Amino acid sequence: MIYLKASQSNTIVVTWTERATSATVYRLRLTNLATLDATDVFINAADNLSSYESRYDKFTFTLGALDKGQYRYEVIENPESYAAGDFVQGGLYTFEDSGFAYITAETDQSTDAPWGCQGTSIPQGASPEAIGHGIVNTQAIVAHCATAGIAARLADNLVLNGFSDWFLPSLEELVEVYTNLADADLGNFSNHSYWSSEQASATQASTVDMNNGIALDHNKSQTNRHTRAMRRFLLPVTAPPVIETGLAQIETTEETYNKTTNTIDYVSYNL
Repeated sequence: MIYLKASQSNTIVVTWTERATSATVYRLRLTNLATLDATDVFINAADNLSSYESRYDKFTFTLGALDKGQYRYEVIENPESYAAGDFVQGGLYTFEDSGFAYITAETDQSTDAPWGCQGTSIPQGASPEAIGHGIVNTQAIVAHCATAGIAARLADNLVLNGFSDWFLPSLEELVEVYTNLADADLGNFSNHSYWSSEQASATQASTVDMNNGIALDHNKSQTNRHTRAMRRFLLPVTAPPVIETGLAQIETTEETYNKTTNTIDYVSYNL
């Protein structure tokens, strides 16, 4: 069961009767019944540790301003799709490939870390540029380049929003970051080149310029390149279960909350 209550700042308090695990993602969708416009919010335990009250199994998160009127809300568990820029599982949803959702950290991990090990050839697979290879590339770099503070090591050591499985994206993964986030003014990217985990040669590695999406090779020792980590998780293969549905009324009156005797819950906002 989910209970919704809103404050004057449109902060929605969501109370669960069953505690979520860090691997569980919930999507709350509020649909305006007059316009059919929908607002989605994604939450999971790891993303909301600072607002989680274990005694009450409560999460608090904020929606933007909403028009007055009647809304239908629906909560589903482990949704199968997201829009670019949605905050979920520790970062910004970027793209989907081969059943995985790829997530990009919200901010840079460095603005001056080198790729590392200038002049040393790092063993990589046959297609290090490909989507899905950022993880193995990062592992290979960390294993064969002991230099501290390099881009791949920063990503590999990153613990962010409760997740520790970050990696330095491959070239094609980084192109998707540009296409879906940076080019849409999402993700707070600088107009600079960002390291990929693809090695071009013993002396150079590949980057993507977040100003124009152009991929270039640079010396591994350069320190004027940025680092942004990614992670991924498996999307569900079956239709996600609907946890709760109900109605919410947004009014210009004083804030009220009425739990009716039937199965429908109502909430009013003071706008």
